[in-house]
Amino acid sequence: MRTVIAAVIGSDASGSGAVRWMGPTEGPPAVLINVATLAQEPIGHARRYRVEQERVSVPDVAFDQEISGEVRLIRSERGVLVSADLDLLPVSLECARCLETFDAPMHIEFDEEYVVARDATTGERIERDQDEFVVDGTWHLDLSEAVRQYEESALPIQALCRPECRGLCPVCGQNLNEATCGCDTAAGNDRWSALASLAEQLRDQEMRDGPSEA
Repeated sequence: MRTVIAAVIGSDASGSGAVRWMGPTEGPPAVLINVATLAQEPIGHARRYRVEQERVSVPDVAFDQEISGEVRLIRSERGVLVSADLDLLPVSLECARCLETFDAPMHIEFDEEYVVARDATTGERIERDQDEFVVDGTWHLDLSEAVRQYEESALPIQALCRPECRGLCPVCGQNLNEATCGCDTAAGNDRWSALASLAEQLRDQEMRDGPSEA
């Protein structure tokens, strides 16, 4: 089990400050934000933090990242609203055209509410859904799972090492970014001409007849 103690330091009248992780007893270092004081303040009160090269980690799925940017916390009716604007470490991807791996820069932004188990001032239990982000029983807020989910959603469906990537020769497989080859690519394209013609005929037929009824 991982134990991490977080400290909030250097807060001024505007509520800005910095977050630092301190001494995990085991596992990778990670940052937690203590919101015990904020949870007792009126709704709408806010804190602003600057994080620099802080680690976030979800060991169950072997996720480990580094975040830099701004995190704003706002006391909400059910807990704490987190607004984050973060740069992450580059992610290694495979280009959909040339199949070479490359490092893609990652940036995420999100607004998520972290729900507390009980209201800090009234003690009333707060109802919450199973998939909601939560403030733990020691009033610590962990950004790790939110960062993991938003990084995953930010990944491109078709990753390209660069927009002008020329891909691979369909005949010999040569990476055309590195060298040209003497293959006749027109011969390879002929294999699909019959299917392309059929697809065109089907589109024309549908336009004439209208969409088919379910």
